[in-house]
Amino acid sequence: MAGSLFVRTSSLARRVLAVTLFALVTGFILQSQLPVEIQAQQTLKSAAAISTVPVRLTNTDVFLVLAKSVGQTAPAQRLMEYKLRSDASNQQRYWAIVDFNQRSTSKRFYVFDTVEKKVESYYVAHGRGSEGAEDDGIADVFSNQDGSNSSSLGIYRALDEYNGQHGRSLRMEGLEATNSNVLARGVVLHTADYVSENFIRQTGRLGRSEGCFAVEKSVGDILINELKNGAYIIAWKS
Repeated sequence: MAGSLFVRTSSLARRVLAVTLFALVTGFILQSQLPVEIQAQQTLKSAAAISTVPVRLTNTDVFLVLAKSVGQTAPAQRLMEYKLRSDASNQQRYWAIVDFNQRSTSKRFYVFDTVEKKVESYYVAHGRGSEGAEDDGIADVFSNQDGSNSSSLGIYRALDEYNGQHGRSLRMEGLEATNSNVLARGVVLHTADYVSENFIRQTGRLGRSEGCFAVEKSVGDILINELKNGAYIIAWKS
């Protein structure tokens, strides 16, 4: 009886420690100007050093920590909750957030590597049907309709790659009512000349796609290699 009580008590203590440790991890994001990946790594290391009892953080735990470090907690929580409901057993390495609250002149495509514990950000264009009358690089209109040339908000799953009009590209599946037609519409991730710092200098914004996630040519291979065959992505505007 005493031995059984000790086992139950020890198990409870480990669970309490895990919860406390995760709270510390998510609360210790540094406010310095260090690169994001260094901040996140130091945060995780600091929390791990608090106790000699090993506690393994899941990929979703790490994702939330990294997302908080770049101000993307709300979309990260929504994406994580969807994934846990629909695909809980798959420990996906890469996650991504496209933050359409930001202008196209910002690197608003965030890719989170939960193994290396780092975040990288990239330029990404929105659809020309999403640009408002001001033509200011901000996406204001979103649509799931064929022919709208608009970006679609919602949660996506990256599928397989293919070679098409824009070269190596990545098919996308829309998982919500707001983006359920993207596969039929041919909304994909591809590279484009109009996504570059040179284009921004010339026009004050990026060019626009027909609703696709268009990225710089120099990073297309990186993104396709990381995201293909199952990564979850959320296109978000609060």
